[in-house]
Amino acid sequence: METKVKSRKTSNAARKPNLRERVYGIVRQRIQMGLIRLEDRLVDHDIAQELHVSRMPVREALMQLKNEGVLEGTARGFVLRRFTLAEMNEIFEIRTLLEPSAAASASLHADPKSLAEMKGALEQAESAHLRTDLDDFMRSNARFRLVWLAMVPNRELAGAISRYIDHVQVVRLVTMDDQQVRSIILDGMRGLYEAFLSGDTELVRVRMLGHARAAAACYYSAYQKIFESGPSGKGN
Repeated sequence: METKVKSRKTSNAARKPNLRERVYGIVRQRIQMGLIRLEDRLVDHDIAQELHVSRMPVREALMQLKNEGVLEGTARGFVLRRFTLAEMNEIFEIRTLLEPSAAASASLHADPKSLAEMKGALEQAESAHLRTDLDDFMRSNARFRLVWLAMVPNRELAGAISRYIDHVQVVRLVTMDDQQVRSIILDGMRGLYEAFLSGDTELVRVRMLGHARAAAACYYSAYQKIFESGPSGKGN
């Protein structure tokens, strides 16, 4: 009996994602990497043609992202969701409560490979910053974040944090062109990497809290710029 249970668990863990899940993963990764911009509209027909799949799984994936609060619907397709200032306050409050503890727990499971990946993402971000390559900076920043989130043992917690991080992508797209903002983000990434490298969980907790608060300050400063000119006008 015990052998059968183990076999069933192994089978479930090895299950390949279905078509909807694959499309969802592709679109969400593009959002996280900054490949989907404020002006972009996600239309199921266009995405289905690009990925050579039917429209139904694309529609389901886009609706899932809408239900998770990442996208919002328009007359034609979906766009990145615009948040009110009150909603942003709540999101950052949740992030500052969750991320420090999650990062501290992740540091207990850090291994040489993961630390090397963090270092590689950090070095890529530093290079992108010097080259003023905003797209590459976004990608490396997202890669750095995904590495430490992958080490969080509580996968539900990691998933929740990842979704809340996705929610402020619309602001991140605007702030990353500011050299000072990128410098602040890089300082946070360096501090966090050094804390992970030290193995000091309390230092990781403190550094992550500071990083989250610095990110919030940067995003708040850009709030008016986004919502006064954004196409939805939701925040006006």
